Amino acid sequence: MTTMSDILIIGAGLAGAAAAEALTKRGLSVTILEARERVGGRGYARNFADSDESLEFGGGWITPWQEHIRAACARHDIALRPRAPVTERRWFRDGALHRDAPCSEAERPAFERGLAQIVADAKRIGEGQAYDAAGRPLTTISLDDYLKRIAAPLSLRDLCRAWWTVSGNGDPAKIPVSELLGSCAYGDGTPDSMIEVWADTLVGGVSLLTERMIAASGATLRLNDPVARIQARGDGVTVAAKSGKYQARVALLATGLNPLRAVAFEPALPPAQTMALSIGHLGASIKVWAKARNVQVGVLATGGGESAGAGLEWMLAERAAADGSTYLIGFGLAADFDPAQPGAVAAEVARFFPEAQLIAYDWHDWVGDAFSRGTWVATPLGAPQAVAPATWAHTGRLAFASSDFSREGAGWFDAAIISGLDAAKEILKLVKG
Repeated sequence: MTTMSDILIIGAGLAGAAAAEALTKRGLSVTILEARERVGGRGYARNFADSDESLEFGGGWITPWQEHIRAACARHDIALRPRAPVTERRWFRDGALHRDAPCSEAERPAFERGLAQIVADAKRIGEGQAYDAAGRPLTTISLDDYLKRIAAPLSLRDLCRAWWTVSGNGDPAKIPVSELLGSCAYGDGTPDSMIEVWADTLVGGVSLLTERMIAASGATLRLNDPVARIQARGDGVTVAAKSGKYQARVALLATGLNPLRAVAFEPALPPAQTMALSIGHLGASIKVWAKARNVQVGVLATGGGESAGAGLEWMLAERAAADGSTYLIGFGLAADFDPAQPGAVAAEVARFFPEAQLIAYDWHDWVGDAFSRGTWVATPLGAPQAVAPATWAHTGRLAFASSDFSREGAGWFDAAIISGLDAAKEILKLVKG
């Protein structure tokens, strides 16, 4: 049996949900195929460990200026939770935890020189420039090589690597430093200032918002229905999924870049898109939630990437739990840290929070997840075309949407909505034509 729709959307994340809302308002029938047993894409709110408290295991924070996701939250009655302020700063350096300064007195001159260069370069990136004041490139040099260029001492390298886990979030030898500098540019140019724009999280998570957007659209949703093959002809699209065949006038691929590799296309996608799929993106971070007693909310600790042999490199006492304990959130690079290793998370919590009594921890493996194959987008060094919006313009009867290649704010959830709305406009032109 073949199911017919005007529009077929593959992927029930925010991009697909936003497109569904826009398209059904224009009277088009929409079917959404989702490979997982849930909606939300790289947003994933679920209960922590064996508790009944829900936490966001995917992306969480939104900024003050991200109007699309804020408007969607307002429309669908999603409350926002303000981020707790940072009340104490800790740095792991020189083999120990410090509460006084990010560097030793001996390293201070080199640290301050390097930090001043980062601030200056972040400002230039924020202004859309690709070179530093000396004419050296900022978008085609890796984090590792950039830190060598500015002669960063170990304490500054540790600081940058820690913030890299929440910005570049992948191999520091293969991703441009502009990922870090661009995030620093949100604040005063220092790595620590990037947290100031992380204003709110969604109560119920992106999962709940996406669920309500799809329900409001009236689109037909098919869960646990991965797509294997897409045939796009001049008059329409035929999709082979787990549950059977689907036909539509147009298909929107809203899975994100890396998961598209698992789909066979007939005919093959154009060379630029085929090349982009072969490159993919390199986002590969680890996000861990830990629950502990004796830790005050608002403590931020970083460091140890090089000096302690990696592990988790960034931890924040993020919020109070219902029982009075504290939820800690930690980030590291997937290549450097495996939370499944016995004692691994406990050791990192103890390193940053020696006063803590660890109760439990939990995480989701986004890199190993077959339907994400990575975390938020990280541009491969020397291959910006892989995630360029122009690369992912519609191809015949196929349109594409994802925060991975949004024209604005790539990597953020707001960008997923922007990309979904842009794709909906493209689709409306196709069906009218």
